Amino acid sequence: MDLFDEIAKAKQDFPKVKNIQKEVKGYSINFYQGFAIALFILILCLGVILGNIFATCEASSYFYSDACLVKEFNVSLMIFIWFIGMLISLFIFSIGHIITLLQQINEKLSKFKL
Repeated sequence: MDLFDEIAKAKQDFPKVKNIQKEVKGYSINFYQGFAIALFILILCLGVILGNIFATCEASSYFYSDACLVKEFNVSLMIFIWFIGMLISLFIFSIGHIITLLQQINEKLSKFKL
């Protein structure tokens, strides 16, 4: 048993661009999935905007000062908004995918009705 022979047997080539295009063209999205994609794009933009609006204070004049000398972009807020937006979008997208699967099951079952 040679380890390199086992690796060569299990190795698969990367999918070609034509194969990927065929799979993507055959997939249709419903309203929920389209809404989830649009919502995710909107939340990406919203994260950048809110990260700029709610900037953090980089340096103040002294330790207990309320005045900021330099403000910088709030990266942690942006990433937090992106993460929450991704979770919400994935949840809505998965609901749309479940609806699509249930519709396919219903179509197959309607063929077998007596």
